[in-house]
Amino acid sequence: MTSSMDRLRVLFEEIGGYQQAIDKGMLFTEARPEMYRRLLEAVILLPPGNGHIWNDYRMWVVQGWASAFQNGGDAEAEPWREFLGEIGEILGPAPD
Repeated sequence: MTSSMDRLRVLFEEIGGYQQAIDKGMLFTEARPEMYRRLLEAVILLPPGNGHIWNDYRMWVVQGWASAFQNGGDAEAEPWREFLGEIGEILGPAPD
């Protein structure tokens, strides 16, 4: 059985892999469910006091949302906006 920290490492690698794939052209809507599942598990396993590690992830989602809006308007940006709301519920409010 792997330790929680080993599993966290795998989850972060997988989340990062999805981020890279999306940045290279994978449809966000295809990756979203798998990223969400991994995010949920990582949040549970992450030791308290380490929530700051999500700051860059949130920023990546915001940038994806802005890019989708700029390139395709509301229809293309809506899945990103929804995902930002979902991760906000899981991660809590973004730091100031």
